[in-house]
Amino acid sequence: MHFLIILIAVAVLESNGQLAFIQRDIWVRKWHGALAKLSSLENSSLLIVLAYVLVPVIILQLVLWYLGSGILVFLVELGVLLYCLGRGDLSAQIDVLQSDIQRSDLQAAFHDAAVFNIGHRAASADSAAGLFRELAATLPYRLFERSFVVVFWFFFLGAPLALAYRLLALHGDMQLGAAAVQVEQEQGSEEDTAELVETVTANDANKLLWYLEWIPVRFLALTLGLMGDFSKATAPLKELVFCPKTSTADVLRLCVLGALNNQSANAEETTEETTEETAALSQVADIVALFRRSMTGWLVAIALLVLTS
Repeated sequence: MHFLIILIAVAVLESNGQLAFIQRDIWVRKWHGALAKLSSLENSSLLIVLAYVLVPVIILQLVLWYLGSGILVFLVELGVLLYCLGRGDLSAQIDVLQSDIQRSDLQAAFHDAAVFNIGHRAASADSAAGLFRELAATLPYRLFERSFVVVFWFFFLGAPLALAYRLLALHGDMQLGAAAVQVEQEQGSEEDTAELVETVTANDANKLLWYLEWIPVRFLALTLGLMGDFSKATAPLKELVFCPKTSTADVLRLCVLGALNNQSANAEETTEETTEETAALSQVADIVALFRRSMTGWLVAIALLVLTS
């Protein structure tokens, strides 16, 4: 049944682009705010995060146990999976970025690239080659957290863990948004923004998020190698497979560029703007195509597991 739910959810996501009709996070913000006001938890950020995640997850598990099996369970799990998929219309955002790069409107492209940035900051690139490197560091993670990691945990451990992942991701988004507002109100500099973002990304919620991403990102890295240049994609993975510090985004960046057999991520900028723009555009299209092939490969693998089980 989980495989059918995944197929329907992926089809709905691909056909609609975004799922605003079900991804309403008002209750998450209210729940997060209510916990922050509890005096008994104000001195322990870890307890706040655990309560923020575990209470909804336990309630969902109890509901699933109560319903047992049948069409109601199917509909509940489908609704939860749709809710847990990434926010926004990522395909439309990528199309806008590609259009701006193709029109050589780099100023607009830098602005567009900010939506993929994990830190929700404006893009720091000042040339097409810089934009290329920035996208290589941010776009793969956005594609990963949008669907792959959610589908991975939903299939293997069920809807409650998929919900736990999305709640942790939303917690990080809310914290980063609050940090950005604080800097804006205090009229802080870019250095102040970077410092606050670094503090937020090191908090307990993001540490837990990193643990939930640890296994899926390594499975995805192997899949990227199978869909691209296997030896170069897995070369960095061999060094990072048991690394307790490297971020998910860094692992993906190295493996994606290896799978694409792209050596220009660390190369010096060229002087011809046309060449740079073409490289950046090609990188976006190639990354998206690589992830689509990898996601299709995983759907096939899940189907085979279902058929043979």
